[in-house]
Amino acid sequence: HTPHSTSDEASAQAEINEVFQESAPEILATIRKLMQDFTKTKSDSNRMSTLLELYRKVHCLTGSAGIAGLHSIAQMAAALEVLLRELHEKPKNINPSTVRTVAHAIDFIVEIFTKGADRQDLLDQPIHILVVDDEILSRRAITYALEKAGLKSASVEDPQMALNLATQKSYDLIFLDIQMPGMDGFDLCSRIRSAPENKDTPIIFVTSLSDFKSRARSSLSGGNDLIAKPFMFMELSVKALTYVLRGRLTKV
Repeated sequence: HTPHSTSDEASAQAEINEVFQESAPEILATIRKLMQDFTKTKSDSNRMSTLLELYRKVHCLTGSAGIAGLHSIAQMAAALEVLLRELHEKPKNINPSTVRTVAHAIDFIVEIFTKGADRQDLLDQPIHILVVDDEILSRRAITYALEKAGLKSASVEDPQMALNLATQKSYDLIFLDIQMPGMDGFDLCSRIRSAPENKDTPIIFVTSLSDFKSRARSSLSGGNDLIAKPFMFMELSVKALTYVLRGRLTKV
């Protein structure tokens, strides 16, 4: 690089960023509006065309945020884009849990942008996620879904062991199965909350789809959110990214 070409690159990058900053509010408003239309529309064919349009808009956002060097927005949008595409390909996966995950992710992308909080170093520190579930397949599925989002995790089957870990070390995010022998997820959650290490760590309950609605209405005993089993891998990836990045942003 000659000094000249480096400064050219920097000014070109600044210009691209400026163009993005100008166009993004409109793109984000459109994405929000499409999401509202999607949740309100009753007719299946209209819902599917709205979902496809939503996917396209998020796809554009991924590309332009990436070019503008806005890494957190690009990373969130890229994961959300895959989830929307999968929901469009398999409409039977559209349920209260997946819809809630999409809505939260969109709100969070808007939040990153409006706060001007997109920073490259947000994910530089190692991320620590704890997965607690007594079923091996469920643990594997959660771990695999996190890996798809580039997130590493530690998983344990025994609630007591999880409690020991959570009182020794702070995590960025904790997933808790609700139905476990010995100590259920709610009980474990309130015990984790009473120790200083993870009193503010986002905790996501994993529950059966049939139970999702009643749980969603109930106060989550110190939990922040819930996801329904069987979940789509991408749904869990998007939810995890939303919480991990949001946690990092609030600490900035």
